Amino acid sequence: MIVKKTQPKILICDDDQNIHLAIKSVLGKDYDIKSAYNGDEAVIILKKNHIDLVLLDMEMRHEREGLETIPRLLEVQSDVEIIFFSGQVGFEFVRNAMKLGASDYIPKDAGTDELRHVLEKTLECKTLKAQKKQSQFEIKKVYKSSVIVGKSTGIEKIKKQVDRARISPAPVIIYGETGTGKEVVARQLRKVFDDGSLEPFVAVDSGTIQSSVAESILFGYEKGAFTGAEKATRGLFEEADGGCIYFDELANMPLEIQNKLLRVIQEKEILRIGSSKPISLEFRVICATNQDLEALVKQGKFKEDLLQRLNVLQIQIPPLRDRVDDIPALLDHFAETLNHGLPKLIFLPETINVIQKYPFTGNVRELSNLVLYLYSMAESNEISPLDLPPKFLATYLSSNSEESKTAGFSGDSEAGSDHQRGRNFYKAVEDFEKKFLDQEYKTLDGNISKMALTLGMDRSYLHSKLKNYGIHGVKK
Repeated sequence: MIVKKTQPKILICDDDQNIHLAIKSVLGKDYDIKSAYNGDEAVIILKKNHIDLVLLDMEMRHEREGLETIPRLLEVQSDVEIIFFSGQVGFEFVRNAMKLGASDYIPKDAGTDELRHVLEKTLECKTLKAQKKQSQFEIKKVYKSSVIVGKSTGIEKIKKQVDRARISPAPVIIYGETGTGKEVVARQLRKVFDDGSLEPFVAVDSGTIQSSVAESILFGYEKGAFTGAEKATRGLFEEADGGCIYFDELANMPLEIQNKLLRVIQEKEILRIGSSKPISLEFRVICATNQDLEALVKQGKFKEDLLQRLNVLQIQIPPLRDRVDDIPALLDHFAETLNHGLPKLIFLPETINVIQKYPFTGNVRELSNLVLYLYSMAESNEISPLDLPPKFLATYLSSNSEESKTAGFSGDSEAGSDHQRGRNFYKAVEDFEKKFLDQEYKTLDGNISKMALTLGMDRSYLHSKLKNYGIHGVKK
């Protein structure tokens, strides 16, 4: 099926009907043209239609009507382009119109070709501005999704380190367990330019760079350098020129590639495969690892001189279990950035309490996966403990029972109100426990030993819980 291209919408605002007829006769096939005969009519049309461009006469009911209409039009549609056209006007008049927001001027005695050229040029600039605005929006969106979230002592320390390291060209190694957000921190080290754009950032998975293809991937190659090299191709270092190249899981990089990396960092130049002409580059190296690189040096698995070259600035990211106070903020952040147009998730206080008891061996990445799971599986956007995967309740049940009871009794309100909220909280937790344990008991045909093993709970403690809820044996 052929889709007809949408025509740009142009509004002619002029008190001379012959002008309307003349322009429509020469441009009517290429543009969707509407007519207004004074400023008031033009404003009304813009309120009802999205107009790309207005051809605005400067002198209609009075000699300043065109000038007075410009800000009115822009107030209705801030992105509309305005070209004013008139007979003979002075420089001061033109300058005032441009100051008010007009894009261009064309005299009424201009030929058809000149009119068409001005319209096309103005609409092309409008498209470019829209694309730039969208690009900046996407950049800000990516940057927003890569922010360092939390106010714990460990995270506040990292934020300060990042702010100081951002203005330095020195290499950085980011240490942290898998899933702690090392790449998020790395991306925050980029400089942000005045127009909202960011430095280039090229991410490399060190473990996937195999010796046989590493040079072509990292340094690029010339046409004909090897079979299949049909055209000259830039490598990742060239893509990172003027910005950052990020090596994820640095410890997984093969030793022979470490040698090549050391030379490039020292010389700040690369040599494409098949070329004898070095290419000078400016880049900053940022690395991340979840291993002890100094220990790997002693084992002969990592080059000591490369570590010395890279290990100038260090940032250590704490695991999520050491900053559980950041979990509510992280949940809110992921609920906002991962919703894909769905209503934002709302986590009840008792739900957050259950989540905070979970160890999160996968750290922040596992927490973001939980939010994605809830967007897919939860029946509503108000998340209760019952909406969480079973492993979260299993962990919660294994924690100290008395600790769970008192978790809902904190607050800044009057004591009676605190007590009632605490009772409501624990009642919700008890209902959650009972429903979950009853389901697991039936699934495992009443095999308490297997159930305790599956849930990671002490058997006697589980037995007392089942008896307490009337699920097994005599009711409480």
